[in-house]
Amino acid sequence: MWEPTKFLEMIDYEMLNELTFYGQCFNESLRMQPPVYFSSSVCMMEDVNIDGFKIRKGDAFSINMYVLGNNPKEWKEPSRFYPERFDHDNEYFKTPAGNNRNPYSFSPFLGGQRVCIGKTLVETISKLTLPTLWTNFHMELENVEHPESFKLPANNLLCTREPEVMMRITQKKP
Repeated sequence: MWEPTKFLEMIDYEMLNELTFYGQCFNESLRMQPPVYFSSSVCMMEDVNIDGFKIRKGDAFSINMYVLGNNPKEWKEPSRFYPERFDHDNEYFKTPAGNNRNPYSFSPFLGGQRVCIGKTLVETISKLTLPTLWTNFHMELENVEHPESFKLPANNLLCTREPEVMMRITQKKP
């Protein structure tokens, strides 16, 4: 019989920080498909000039997290799922030109005063729930002949049913 409490008995809060590869997979998923593509609007507090692009005090703008995380100037093979790119010792940690990435090229939760208040909660809860699900259930895409070529539906902030992603979930035998 499946007992979800057994996993929770095996892990403590300090151990969650040791799930390095899981953290890399989590970040890579957020890089490729951020939960929200655009930030809420922010306004400039003063006039700025960024490489000839002028933004006036009071101008509103949004940040496109999808573009930041999929910029080919910042990420080697941005359409490839490669969690090791978040390992400081891996060649993919650098830009294609071999430089350090811009620290804002990965900002699914933004940062500073505008950091998402749910960031730590999501990171912690996912380290508990996802391994529990993967350990106890088998998940398989339905109606997909070649799962390796499956394209994720676009994240467009609208509540739509299309395209549906059908999945068969079965409990693993003990």
